[in-house]
Amino acid sequence: MGKYLERIANSPLALTFKDVILLPSFSTIEPREVDLSTNITVNLRGSTPIVSSPMDTVTESALAIAMAMLGGLGVIHRNCSSEEQVNMVKKVKEAEVRCLKKVYLYSHSTIEEAEKVFRKTELESVPVINKTGSFVGYLSRRKLSSCDPQDHVYKCAEKGPVLRIKDLEKNSLNSQNIAVVDDNGRLFGVLANEGDEDIVSLLDEEGRLAVAAAISPFSEKRVELLEKWVDAFVVDVAHFHNINCISATKKLLKKTSREVVVGNIGTYEACVDIITSLDDVAGLRVGIASGSICSTGIVTGVAAPTLFAVASVRDALEDYGASKIPIIADGGIGSPGDAAKALAAGASSVMLGRALAGTSEASSPLIRVGGRLYKLYRGMGSKSALAERYSADRYSAPSKKIAEGVEGLVPYRGSVEGVVREFREGLKAALGYVGAKNIPELWQKARFARLTSVGFREVLPHDIVLDIGL
Repeated sequence: MGKYLERIANSPLALTFKDVILLPSFSTIEPREVDLSTNITVNLRGSTPIVSSPMDTVTESALAIAMAMLGGLGVIHRNCSSEEQVNMVKKVKEAEVRCLKKVYLYSHSTIEEAEKVFRKTELESVPVINKTGSFVGYLSRRKLSSCDPQDHVYKCAEKGPVLRIKDLEKNSLNSQNIAVVDDNGRLFGVLANEGDEDIVSLLDEEGRLAVAAAISPFSEKRVELLEKWVDAFVVDVAHFHNINCISATKKLLKKTSREVVVGNIGTYEACVDIITSLDDVAGLRVGIASGSICSTGIVTGVAAPTLFAVASVRDALEDYGASKIPIIADGGIGSPGDAAKALAAGASSVMLGRALAGTSEASSPLIRVGGRLYKLYRGMGSKSALAERYSADRYSAPSKKIAEGVEGLVPYRGSVEGVVREFREGLKAALGYVGAKNIPELWQKARFARLTSVGFREVLPHDIVLDIGL
């Protein structure tokens, strides 16, 4: 056999999400017991393993705010001027954090005044602070009847646990009515999530919503302007395994104090070259040409399907002792089942584009077609996106002459909260079937099986005349 034919005959099988299923295993885990918290970057740990894609029809400030509120991370796109991107990031930082209620009592207030506060809130206990804002204890609702109305609050206050802002995402106290304080002991708010108690907003060390920004490795000025606002940078390049990208990022890492996620990559070799060339990489964005609006695989014949890419990169991280670097699986994740497979293959989180593009918070306008609502969704390599100029360097120079993305409409899906909760419930169910209580355990316990094309059709709902939604 000649070397060219042998190259084809011995090529690896690049499996996609549609080619495999996860096998069920003996389980002692119920879905409600599953912990989905994960390291999105080395230092950013969220309660939801979802990152929104930095696309100009997906992630601007509204979606980034919603993502952080729901425990995930929004990545503000860069297909705009530096000043516009900074303003979007600032809006996220200035947004109110809904899970933290600004309720407190001053220690010198009277019990009579405290009773008025309790009548306005459903909290069973309210934090007590002194004149400088430092936390001194709790006044509980049950204590009110045993205190004189003219007593000062501090006389009836009791000691209790607190949570520091920087530990909020790993809240092991599993408590609602708990005071959140800064490093100096000053009260920031009361943790009061509603609904899914294990959704904790992703916050920075100052108690503001966390946010990331997409950047080019060649745009030092943009990085300088964003530096004081963002929690992480995401190097937004279609093919990062390139000497110029790696060299530019090496310089960038020396100039920024923020975490830097690099990508996209799709092979074992790419991961090895990156982790042996660059210090302090905070994450890897993995997958090439699997996105629903990406045409790179057709236009160039080059692709690294996300499932195949994630497993390849996870192997490299394990082999080189760099397993703490998180993988963000990017591309082709259209359902919670796809997300479960990506996580099982070694990802720490998944990046969603199309799944979020139809939500109210996504950045494109609503469009009515024939009585139905849609939103515009386009690839950053589409002709119209490239015409904006700012995203042109995401692709190689020749790409300015040929589009590597398409654009179209996606159905309107309502609030992003509904989509995120759907993914969370699907993931919890998947981990329950596998018998894994968290994502690292999923890496160890997951077993895959390959499907034929006929088998894939059988896994889908089939042999009914009409789905009436009952």
